[in-house]
Amino acid sequence: MAAPLSWKLGGAVAAVIVAALAWHGASQYLAGRHADELTREVAHNTELQAQQAKLQAQQRSEQLAATLQRQRDDLATTYQQVNQDAVEYQVAQARREEARRQEALRVKATFRLNANQKCAGGIVINRSGSSFTQAIGKTGEPIKCTGDMAEEPLR
Repeated sequence: MAAPLSWKLGGAVAAVIVAALAWHGASQYLAGRHADELTREVAHNTELQAQQAKLQAQQRSEQLAATLQRQRDDLATTYQQVNQDAVEYQVAQARREEARRQEALRVKATFRLNANQKCAGGIVINRSGSSFTQAIGKTGEPIKCTGDMAEEPLR
């Protein structure tokens, strides 16, 4: 028995429609799988990048902490050096001041009358045994005095 042509055409159209729907369903399924794979790959790459960024941030933080500690150590060393220099300067300054004071005392002592000298009438008198003489200055004039101090160095 022969099938009528319309049945043949209807069957062919139905087969084409079924094939097109099957093709469409298969391609949708494959597209979905491909999209899922891409999503998983992107998520995996994103997670790797996040881990790398976290590691880089941790390394940078450690570097900054080490740099900060070095700077603190350098600053502490600098403060210690400055303090030590200040102490040394103060000691040197005290020595210089003491040397100035000693020099001033030494110079002042050259103006002070000794046991063999006397201030009489505002003039220094030297006594040597039982003789008395006027002390003569650099200009040839008698050296003037007040109390036990001469107006110019005696020694």
